[in-house]
Amino acid sequence: MKLDGEQGIKAEQGFVETDYIHDLTDRSLMYLKAGYPVHFRGPAGTGKTTLALYLANLLDQPFQIIFGNEEFDRKDLLGGYFGLNREVVHDNFIHSVTKRKEKYSENWVDGKLLDACERGLTLIYDEFTRSRAETNNILLSILEEGVVELPLNEDSVNSVKVNPNFRVIFTSNPDEYSGVYKAQDALKSRMITMELGFPDFETEIEIIKKNTGISTELAEYIAKIVRYFRNKTTEKFNPTIRSSIMVAQILEENNVSFAKDKELVKKIFTDVLLSESSNLRISNQETEEAKKLLKKLFNKL
Repeated sequence: MKLDGEQGIKAEQGFVETDYIHDLTDRSLMYLKAGYPVHFRGPAGTGKTTLALYLANLLDQPFQIIFGNEEFDRKDLLGGYFGLNREVVHDNFIHSVTKRKEKYSENWVDGKLLDACERGLTLIYDEFTRSRAETNNILLSILEEGVVELPLNEDSVNSVKVNPNFRVIFTSNPDEYSGVYKAQDALKSRMITMELGFPDFETEIEIIKKNTGISTELAEYIAKIVRYFRNKTTEKFNPTIRSSIMVAQILEENNVSFAKDKELVKKIFTDVLLSESSNLRISNQETEEAKKLLKKLFNKL
């Protein structure tokens, strides 16, 4: 595969392939090969970025990645003029006369979006709704007309045609998340959005095993606790697969036994699961109720 830097290696680490994953990737590849951008939308921790990187590998062409940022403007995506070139010419054609001519010109540096459009790369625009809508407006002509609109330069070139191999994969969090801007309808209509939730039980187990090396039995136990807590608690506590991996790594690295260290195991689960909360304010009462739910769950299992 032709990949930029080490991005391809990172994309495959800890990645698992189950029927759930195959279904997502097969459909996504169909859309991308037909020329349509794919947009993975879902809560944090559902594997959107990992899936996007994996999908970029499957397309078997170099890729760029951009991380959305509210401070972005057009220059950050397309590029701009940075610095000056100075050219000095000495004319001594007539021995007794010396002419000196200085010329200054601005340096244009391509941004990642323009580079991907020109070279026909795959672009991953991760959490694109963290950038302001007016910044993302530049994508409209790229996705609809296949043209990049640029500021007028000294050669009077104000547009670049998009390479036909150019592909885009977007990811975003739900609109109610902090720091997220609502994507404009005109842009959303130009992409195919796939809603991602937490993976099925089988996939969650395989992800835990691949990232930690623990046994299937232990991975199943951890996944059961995290999934049960996720489904029963409020949206303020929404543990992701990261929590499952953290618990598994802590238990494995410290040789903690489920049979001998039951109370310690309960405390580890409680600390990790209550740490991964949303940005919403959580009251002491809600925290205590979450602890009671976990205690009930441990007694049940």
